[in-house]
Amino acid sequence: MCTVLQLSDLHVEPAGVLAYGQEDTAGKLPVVAGHALELAKDVGADVVVVTGDIACDGNETAYRQVADAFSIFDAAGIPVRFLPGNHDRREPMRRILAGYFGDFWSGDRLDQTVRVGGVRLFLLDTLQPGRHWGAIPETVLERLADELSDPAPAMVFTHHTPLTCGMGVMDEDFGNREAFLKVLTARPDVRLATGHMHRAILQTTGANVVVTAPSAALAIPVGFTASAGDCFRLEPAGWALHQWREGAWNTFLGHFAMEASYAGAVPVRRGGESGRLRRRLSTATDGGTVGGECWRTTCPWSTP
Repeated sequence: MCTVLQLSDLHVEPAGVLAYGQEDTAGKLPVVAGHALELAKDVGADVVVVTGDIACDGNETAYRQVADAFSIFDAAGIPVRFLPGNHDRREPMRRILAGYFGDFWSGDRLDQTVRVGGVRLFLLDTLQPGRHWGAIPETVLERLADELSDPAPAMVFTHHTPLTCGMGVMDEDFGNREAFLKVLTARPDVRLATGHMHRAILQTTGANVVVTAPSAALAIPVGFTASAGDCFRLEPAGWALHQWREGAWNTFLGHFAMEASYAGAVPVRRGGESGRLRRRLSTATDGGTVGGECWRTTCPWSTP
């Protein structure tokens, strides 16, 4: 048996900065980590996988806060593994969160293998610097196909989902989408777990099940108009729990028992500064510094 607790889309800002001018994700982080550790202990989780958008804009100070918050898992002996999302930057993430990764596939990307007994977890890096949508290079897909030729139980994790669901602007391109789905089709027992959509979603592609975990920071309201997916709502932090049991994957979805205002919806993608201004909790001037690093007044939808 293998039990994996999945968190996603933390969007951590440096302490004192509100993500999208609305949510104190830095203050929320240790609370989420504490609840996650309690759940991981309760269910006997073998590993915690965090599927991207760790920081709101790849800020090094945010990564240090994440490392500090998740250090409680080290003391409990529960490994944590991170994947990048479109808001992350590989180099500072790999450097500051060293020790929180599996076995890397290459020197420049963050594709990884995590082994839990006889079960293998493949964490695939879908980050494209400067773009909101994701992709998987052909070389990575070739490696994945080779790995999955071994019939041992396996699960794949990505930040971006290759599927669409009708949520307006969140339905995007995905590089090598068809090739990725073809690799999965060869192994109908393999489940794909993603993030990025900020909402719990269950889909199928052929015989494969695709589960998208809710955000641990900011939820996107469900909507099916052309402009849907363009705002956040303040809801409790969510999670997904995956368990390999008796020859099949079972997935549970839920939220932590946290206070939430359910305020919203805060726009995040419209032109200009709408919904993307970041406010300091304490007084500062635009272009000031946080922890010795320059911070911008706009939180980019993807990190250059």
